[in-house]
Amino acid sequence: MEAFGMATTKHSRPAQKRKPGRAPVSISRKTEWASWMQGAHPEWFWSDEAKRYARAFNGVLPMWLVHAEPWREVTAERFKAMRSELLQLSVAQCAAYLCVSQAAVKRWESGEEGVPVAAFEALRQQSESVFCRMSHQQWDGWFIERQTGELVSPDVGKLALKPAELNALPMLYGELSMLRNDNAQKAARIDELEAENAALRAGLAVKAVAAELSDMQERIGEMLRSLHTADIVPFPVASDQPLLRKAAS
Repeated sequence: MEAFGMATTKHSRPAQKRKPGRAPVSISRKTEWASWMQGAHPEWFWSDEAKRYARAFNGVLPMWLVHAEPWREVTAERFKAMRSELLQLSVAQCAAYLCVSQAAVKRWESGEEGVPVAAFEALRQQSESVFCRMSHQQWDGWFIERQTGELVSPDVGKLALKPAELNALPMLYGELSMLRNDNAQKAARIDELEAENAALRAGLAVKAVAAELSDMQERIGEMLRSLHTADIVPFPVASDQPLLRKAAS
């Protein structure tokens, strides 16, 4: 601020009386301060270009014009950096956008011809737009709804994300990762329990067979015991047959 004060003191100008309705010939103090904060040199405020802007805008430059930095010279290097680095446009793409020939773009960047301010401004305005920042192959088809401010996806029908929802995505991904880990642990535990259950079932089946065999053994034992205690009825032999017939007669 001290440097700005010194500069303005050095170039102090006497108060001018303007006729009513006459456009000012100098930029307002507030515009000077805003421009200086953006990098304007104090000498520029006394240039013919600054006076031309002052007459056109009644002494008060809009902020979009201040951000355009009209005090900086549009050089071939600035134009090429704007095209190739910021916008990442090829010469052919730049020429198609500006409706000029590729040869004209090459002449501007080589310094053979001066760069038209309008051409540079067209690129600069695009570089500062939100659409430029979204102009990437991975964001093909995405756009911001102007009325709602939502980011709309072309891949999923009617998917529109608000800034708060985008900010919450990292937390959602964190919760998703935790749930996946928890599910993996539970799945592993379920596998263990299923294996244990299968083993128990196999053991129970063996026990059931053993119990059935034991029961069969007991029944067989009872049958054998019943045979040992049964009354034995003697059957007649051949030598006894005449006696039986005689008794019957």
